[in-house]
Amino acid sequence: MLKKVLPVFIAVLMCSVAYAQTNTASSFYQSGIQYKNNNQLTEAMAAFNKTVSLKKDFDSAYVEMGNINILSKNDDLGISNYKKALAINPKNTDALIALGKVYRYSRLHIDSVLFYFSNAVKIDSTIKEAFYNMAWAFNSKKEYDKAIQYAAKALEIDNGYRVAYGELGFSYSSTKKYAEAVEQFKKNLAISKVDIAMLYSGYAYTELNNKEAALEHYEALKKINERMANNLRKKIDAMPVKTD
Repeated sequence: MLKKVLPVFIAVLMCSVAYAQTNTASSFYQSGIQYKNNNQLTEAMAAFNKTVSLKKDFDSAYVEMGNINILSKNDDLGISNYKKALAINPKNTDALIALGKVYRYSRLHIDSVLFYFSNAVKIDSTIKEAFYNMAWAFNSKKEYDKAIQYAAKALEIDNGYRVAYGELGFSYSSTKKYAEAVEQFKKNLAISKVDIAMLYSGYAYTELNNKEAALEHYEALKKINERMANNLRKKIDAMPVKTD
């Protein structure tokens, strides 16, 4: 009788231990999130380390550790932790998005940017940030038709997504479709008066030979970014003189 009962007892005991460890790991994870939200990064990292020591396949904890690494300017370790999360769960879109951002802003490795963001939207086609970053990457590669396609996808998800209008405007400017570019920059600037959108919108107006609109942008830009305003002024001054 004992021989029959003992294996069952051991199995139940092991399940109970695993369940307790999972609950404890989750508690440490939640503590880590609270510490991170309070900008207590050392304490947060300790909590996330404790999480993965109790539950080695806790992929979200590795993502959070990676986030802290990036905040601490340790990109290599951040990349390593994000990749650990993906090794556990290849469908962790937070890890994919985070890696895409690192390769865009710190590594400037465009093919990696496209790789991680494209994989993210294969899993979840509603991630506007991924489509926007793919548009940026294709603009960087001078593949403007693809950039337009992905910026438009981002705007299908959120028609108030300011940066996607900026990428569209840049794409149209780069293909000399200046009227279309101006329309996109208008939508961008209606949401927020951002200097880079104001600059490129002003450039587009000079190409359309609309000096009055270009000067309006110059005057507005002077108030927020004098260096960019000076660049726009040079472009305006180089415009051909209208003759009657």
